[in-house]
Amino acid sequence: MHISFFMETSYRVDAHSNMIAIMSVSDFFDALEQACPPGSARRVALTPGQALFRQDDTPPGLPFLLGGRIDLVRHTEAGDQVRIHVARPRETFAEASIYAERCHCDAVAAVPSHLRLLPKACVLGAFEASPDLARTFSQHLATGLMKARRLLELRAITPLTARAYARLSELANAEGALPPGTMLVSLATDLGVTPPALYRALAALERQGKLTRPKRGEVRLVRA
Repeated sequence: MHISFFMETSYRVDAHSNMIAIMSVSDFFDALEQACPPGSARRVALTPGQALFRQDDTPPGLPFLLGGRIDLVRHTEAGDQVRIHVARPRETFAEASIYAERCHCDAVAAVPSHLRLLPKACVLGAFEASPDLARTFSQHLATGLMKARRLLELRAITPLTARAYARLSELANAEGALPPGTMLVSLATDLGVTPPALYRALAALERQGKLTRPKRGEVRLVRA
């Protein structure tokens, strides 16, 4: 299982108070780029099905997705392919590979995608030169681990209707709407079930009056 560690927010350390404050992922990536030699970052455009890297490749560095969608897919010893994460715009992904000798999965564009990429050596050098940036990165690695553990906890919930409702409740805002771009197929992957099984659970929750489905592929919780 993989969870992107830089999805919506990052952190920066205030030089005066030594406290960690909220900053955007884009701002963090910009700060990291500024700590690297000029011209280190490069832009990459991928067509659907094209890979940024493949399992067992040497890690290319830290990518920041500008637009599109990247599927992280792992190949099992039995020859099966398992999607372990979906990276969306304004996220970094495959962060742990910064410390690995080999990539543990494929990163494949599901749609036309554009990203910025900082080389691995540049990132590691920036962390060595700037303890604040390294601490920020460590903070998110820890946060990502907690999120991964939460998904494991969710997968243990039975029946599936309760599992699905718990996950939807975590994702939905005060009005019951899910984040823009949320895909039910990805939700099924999070919960460890097939899309048809999730659709049946959603239909049962709709009959119970716990959610509505305004249109195909859209779910909205009914808030009390």
